[in-house]
Amino acid sequence: MSTIGSFNFPKDFQQESLKLIDSLMVVKSSAFYLVDPNMSHKGVVTHNLAKEDDKLYQNHYMHMDPLNPALYEKGGETVVHMDSIMTPHFIKQSVYYQDFLKPLNYRYCADIFFRSDGHIVAVITLLRDESQGAFLDDELSLLRKQQPFLEFTLNTVYMPKRAAERATIEDRYHLTARELDVLELVISGASNKVIANELMLSLATVKTHLQHIYHKAGVFSRAELLSQIISDLKLIN
Repeated sequence: MSTIGSFNFPKDFQQESLKLIDSLMVVKSSAFYLVDPNMSHKGVVTHNLAKEDDKLYQNHYMHMDPLNPALYEKGGETVVHMDSIMTPHFIKQSVYYQDFLKPLNYRYCADIFFRSDGHIVAVITLLRDESQGAFLDDELSLLRKQQPFLEFTLNTVYMPKRAAERATIEDRYHLTARELDVLELVISGASNKVIANELMLSLATVKTHLQHIYHKAGVFSRAELLSQIISDLKLIN
């Protein structure tokens, strides 16, 4: 994936964070996503987890998830795993497990929460199948030791830079939040199909957003848009 400044944040940071955890312990799948104030996902990066599965989770099962970040917004927990709050029997009898986790061959779940000003702003979800076993105490302790560094980096390096860049481009071209999301992915080198999948939009909607962006930026092609935005970003980096 190409990178220009940090405008495609936080994918590189997310990917490297998932690689770090994968090097420390066995997981079947993982995901690192930012959290909106309304607790919806955005900027999801996954490892061995289909985007369709995340879409299914968001649209139908997130409200059933015992690790839903909304439940931990006012607490101070940094790492929580499902078996610490529910008995195995209750987990396997739950609709969340029967209808969502089990069909995807997942059994054990652990979440790492990252906060800013007391609010959860990002989550790493780790998933295992039955054969891989539960998350052990020493593994959970290791995750808790990694959490402060990842949270510090997220809050002091990446989030402020991304916010500044988005604000600059938004003010200059009067782009909407969704248009900025599309633009970030264009800069990262994503095709229209990838953008549609990432943002859970139709191809037609992506093309409409692009036309609006071209119009607001006063350009007529993807190449012109990239050249102009890259020049703008160099002025603030």
